Amino acid sequence: MARTATMKVWNVELGLAVHIKSPNGKNIVIDLGTGRDNISPLQKLRWESIHYMIITHPHLDHISDIESFGMNEPKILYHAYGIPDEDIIAKDDAYSKGKFMKYVDITRRYNSPVTEANVNNPDNSSNYGGLEIQTFQTCACDVSNFNNFSIITVLSLSNCKIVVCGDNEKASLDILMKRSDFRTAVAYADVLVAPHHGRESGYHDEFVKHVHPKITIISDTSKSTASASSSKYTSASSGWKVHKSDGTSSDRYCLTTRNDGNILVEFGESDDPQYSGVLFVKTF
Repeated sequence: MARTATMKVWNVELGLAVHIKSPNGKNIVIDLGTGRDNISPLQKLRWESIHYMIITHPHLDHISDIESFGMNEPKILYHAYGIPDEDIIAKDDAYSKGKFMKYVDITRRYNSPVTEANVNNPDNSSNYGGLEIQTFQTCACDVSNFNNFSIITVLSLSNCKIVVCGDNEKASLDILMKRSDFRTAVAYADVLVAPHHGRESGYHDEFVKHVHPKITIISDTSKSTASASSSKYTSASSGWKVHKSDGTSSDRYCLTTRNDGNILVEFGESDDPQYSGVLFVKTF
């Protein structure tokens, strides 16, 4: 019997907002970026339960929609560890308007361990319709750079695999690539959501070649001063057919939210014996 999950990478300019729906209909949220004119992807789930939320790290572009957190609080929250609360709060100013303080308040509330019996425990793939969810992080880097504390999430269903990075830079990827469990988890993924918005500081040649994605997705701003270069990810990806909302399609290697808008990925298990899995990519 076919089992599929969907992943939406929302166009939130400089930031990240990823929504996953498991085969059994459970919602997973990775990061709380907001779009142009403060459009909130999180509010699109306001009438649904959020079963698991991951905040990769406390930088403003990844928690900018944290004011919407209270409208639909997740059953389980996982956030980057190893960063002192006082260092996070110190980033609060007139521009952030208390968002870092709110982040700290929320993470302090979610301080109870998740039991094995919890029906939303992400360590048990049966709770998510067979979707396996793995997370990796190192806190061995200099705390002055929150990017290197980012959580990397690996989603696996049947023969399909997706790797979603935060703002990891070379220092954290150097450490993680020395771990055999991490290397096994990320190897030969179908889709890579690139580290640090595709910036050069987040490009790690060994990591990208080891992942060897069919297609790379970069969540990036349209502002030219922060524009990412996708050429390295294009050459490192093997390519896949991407469909557009107008009914056309073409083979692509790298998608960016700044050029392609919102991106939908359907992945999982196929009933058709000719195919080992389902991987459908569409921009909308």
